[in-house]
Amino acid sequence: MAKNTAAKFVRPDADARQAEAAKTTRLRSLRLAKEAEDAANAAAAKLEAAAKPRPRARTSPRPTPPGPTT
Repeated sequence: MAKNTAAKFVRPDADARQAEAAKTTRLRSLRLAKEAEDAANAAAAKLEAAAKPRPRARTSPRPTPPGPTT
């Protein structure tokens, strides 16, 4: 009696597809890491800008109203 076995179909381009999938995974992880780093840098820059004391703005003296001209 023969065993009942199912043959697994292997596509001829399986190796190329697997390599492309691995490449896509690596690129995606690099992109996500860069986005996280950029977000952290932006947050740090925002905190640094908020921590710096702002110089007080000097207001000019009030202008004197023009005198009556006749």
